[in-house]
Amino acid sequence: MAGFSSKSMVLVSLMGLLALLLCGTSEAHSNHDCCLSYTKVRLPRWALKGYTEQLASEVCDIPAIIFHTNSGLKACVNPKEGWVKKHLLFLSHKLKRMSA
Repeated sequence: MAGFSSKSMVLVSLMGLLALLLCGTSEAHSNHDCCLSYTKVRLPRWALKGYTEQLASEVCDIPAIIFHTNSGLKACVNPKEGWVKKHLLFLSHKLKRMSA
């Protein structure tokens, strides 16, 4: 791979790993785009641009937060996790600043 620095290769490798982790069984599936399970990966705040909330209803079996990443991926996470609550607070402040 001529032309790539070692730092570039590390960055590309890390982004590829993140993509693989997010594209696992935790991604939103089915015709209704429901989360069927949670990712075990703790996502970094810098990778997030927004979120949606999934409520446990007749269509979706589990409650979940669906984090939307800057790279366009989605990850289903457990809304009861402490880190998820902190990330939601961070995103809500970030989104308020952007709309002001």
